[in-house]
Amino acid sequence: MAEEQLDEDLPAAARPETGERILEAWRHGTLVLPLRDATSPVRLPGLHKSVLPASLSGAARVSLLGVGEHFAAWRVAPQENAPLLVRVPHVDPAELPQSLAHEIAALALAPVEVGPEPIAYADDPAASPLGVPYVVTSEVPGTAAAPGAWTTTHLAAHAELLARLHTVAAPGRGPVSFGAAPWDAVPTTTPSLIAEVAGAVADWREHAAAVIAEHELEPFLEATLARVAGVEEQIGSLDAFALTHGDLCATNIMWDEAPGSEVPRVQYIDFEWAQADDPARDLAIIGGSVHAGPWYVPMDEEAVAGFVHVYLESRRRLGPVPDAIADLPSLRERMRAWTAYERTGMLVHLARRARGRRSYRPLVEQMRPLLAAELGLPA
Repeated sequence: MAEEQLDEDLPAAARPETGERILEAWRHGTLVLPLRDATSPVRLPGLHKSVLPASLSGAARVSLLGVGEHFAAWRVAPQENAPLLVRVPHVDPAELPQSLAHEIAALALAPVEVGPEPIAYADDPAASPLGVPYVVTSEVPGTAAAPGAWTTTHLAAHAELLARLHTVAAPGRGPVSFGAAPWDAVPTTTPSLIAEVAGAVADWREHAAAVIAEHELEPFLEATLARVAGVEEQIGSLDAFALTHGDLCATNIMWDEAPGSEVPRVQYIDFEWAQADDPARDLAIIGGSVHAGPWYVPMDEEAVAGFVHVYLESRRRLGPVPDAIADLPSLRERMRAWTAYERTGMLVHLARRARGRRSYRPLVEQMRPLLAAELGLPA
């Protein structure tokens, strides 16, 4: 049965009635193989039937794992088969980073064991057995490590797995599609980052003007635009675009203690931002001098350099390394641009949250001076 959650503040996607609908759909065999009509199951495009559980219905236990920025995550544990993860958006689909189809197509393209196996999705509420969109994947075992618990061993393992993900080459920046032409939706125009960042800054100025003024964040926006503009020429001529995760902070990296091994097994979860992009994006997000909360690992310059070194060595072992990756100064410069963009966005987000939740204020107070130092601004 579905385990009850009594928190009335939970979004609808995380409430007990959603768990009951998931359980009912599983019992009727429509959760993993949603029906096109009364008799014809439709599997995920391009998915081999071998990754599907032997049994697709029957008794199971459903429990809420947690609620993230966009999704509620539910665990379906059948009596006789491996558990599955069901992620249900708790925001309007238009607010998601991309469509569920693009997310699960990216998962289908990722190398084996980098992340969960894609199993099914429903993006049309009218055709969904839950009445809402959802994604089904295999469960990734393990837990996230707190930023302060990361060691050089963790960083090396992460760098090695990241190098493997980035062996999936792409022609530019854009979403992943199903089928034999996964990059059909990637724009054929010259790749750009500054246009995206300028759009994000305009959105922050429009919708977060009060917190930008309260925390004096306008200089951060200007410094971010300047730093990204400084790498725009590199982005436009990059020879190293690849499948990227897009949100590899510490909370999206799972560690599972492997029996007989000193190194925990590492895998990634939550591919909602995954797309073709600059690998420097994934390298920048894990941490560095700008850190706060459960997301970013504190790293000095020596630790960052060591992390990037392991990544480069891993790429070399896996095959030819594009010039834009092998050129260490250029790679590090793009990493700094991505850091400016991502951390400034997070700082604005935290400042907005802090207006309604006092618990976010210490995070703003921690991150603001660190980001100011990174951007060369007065604290």
